[in-house]
Amino acid sequence: MPEQELLQLDVAGWQALLDRHAALFAGLLSGSRIGLLPEEDFETPAAMMLVWEATKLGMVATYRPFPGFNTVDVDLLFIPNNETLRRLHDRTNSSPFADMKRKVRRRETLLYVVKPRASLLELGYEEFLDSLGLTFVGACR
Repeated sequence: MPEQELLQLDVAGWQALLDRHAALFAGLLSGSRIGLLPEEDFETPAAMMLVWEATKLGMVATYRPFPGFNTVDVDLLFIPNNETLRRLHDRTNSSPFADMKRKVRRRETLLYVVKPRASLLELGYEEFLDSLGLTFVGACR
């Protein structure tokens, strides 16, 4: 039943979060995808993941089945617990990505880098990863 908890967090709420923090994703090229798979569903055969996809009009939130690590079609995959997802989704949380940053740095949310570093650079992830406090050295400056 944990998957149902994630599904109860409406896509419109996720979209509102992405719209409020559009600048955070401004550097991502169209087609870039970030997945969030609830920790509680990590080994569930029919798990659903939340996907944030960059489009020409900005980031778009959708739910998609999680096909497994070998075929997942995202660039980065976060594995947060349901409480972290609820905090991120909460409109009253004035700094949801600071919370996410803290969770990743404390290893309370796992981050799987699915694509190679060069691909992430080409897709524009450097600023997004830097905003989460993750060292991601790009091209020489």
